[in-house]
Amino acid sequence: MPSLSKLGPPELEQLIKENIQRDALMALDDAYKSGDDKCVAHATLFARTHRSSGAGQNRHFFTNETFHEALTVHGAKPSPLCGTKLVIGKLGIFSIARLNVPGHKWVNLKGSKTRKQLAQLNTAIERTYVQGDLFDADRPVSAGTIFILGVMDGLDIATGVAKLTQVMIALPAPDMKSWLYIKPLTEFLKLYDLPENNNQYDGAVPTLKAQPKKLTGNDQGY
Repeated sequence: MPSLSKLGPPELEQLIKENIQRDALMALDDAYKSGDDKCVAHATLFARTHRSSGAGQNRHFFTNETFHEALTVHGAKPSPLCGTKLVIGKLGIFSIARLNVPGHKWVNLKGSKTRKQLAQLNTAIERTYVQGDLFDADRPVSAGTIFILGVMDGLDIATGVAKLTQVMIALPAPDMKSWLYIKPLTEFLKLYDLPENNNQYDGAVPTLKAQPKKLTGNDQGY
């Protein structure tokens, strides 16, 4: 593991990349967008007076289904579909779940016991990559939680319901009061194209080849 002074967001990003393949994140991005498209397409089935509530409920159903499918295809073994209940998968050391947010803000999740338990899995990540705890720096991180966020701050003009505008990748703080890490998913995917850092120590010491002494005058060089 790198020295404590070198731990931070880049190393945390590397940890995520080592545990989750790019294709899996791309599938989750597509799943969120597909679920939202289905929600908007079916919004007109509800009367306008309660369309927002009906469409919001449908969004959970549709997105849970598409999210579950994407997790299954990539071997994440998601929890069974059950209404609007949280769908949770596992990729590498990370538990993966989705979350709708009404804008680029933290939302109060304390009413959800499951989300609280998931957030607490990030305790070691917070100490190692955010706080720089000397006692935890040498301990390998063995578990964590990633939320795939659907930012719902758009509006579909035709139906009048909220619409997805962005998908983000985020790690909640264990106390659920902030994010340890958050970035648009499209931006995070670009990190997979960056060259890997090679931190292996090179012990080779270059030496100059000795030049033969030129003989002058006689064979002893005098």
